Amino acid sequence: MYSAAVLERVRNPRRVGEFPEGREDVGTGQSGTLDEGTTARIQVRAEAGRIVEARFKVFGCSAAIAAAGLVAEWLEGVTVDEGRHLTPERVVAALTLPAERAHVARVAVDAAHRALDDVTEKAGRQP
Repeated sequence: MYSAAVLERVRNPRRVGEFPEGREDVGTGQSGTLDEGTTARIQVRAEAGRIVEARFKVFGCSAAIAAAGLVAEWLEGVTVDEGRHLTPERVVAALTLPAERAHVARVAVDAAHRALDDVTEKAGRQP
């Protein structure tokens, strides 16, 4: 049984989608595999070192959808450096994920960190 926080994000997903290809202000990160049962793609659009928009796509269970959506939500409005402090444990706690679904938080956060690295590299800085 999933928490109310998970069910709300699955029933009313926000920030689902993707940005157009080839944008220099967009970073993309992907994590997980279909063999593991979950794959997540997070994209961030940054201006002056701050995330102004985030989007996600995910293949996985309800917990994976909720985790990726929450991560995208949390990224909006923070600096790229602040986004790097996001942890799977924080996602698990916020969504009250059962232990057997905690790995989906790792997949979502890993995708987010990769997106932050990508947008940083595009800006000409080292991640």
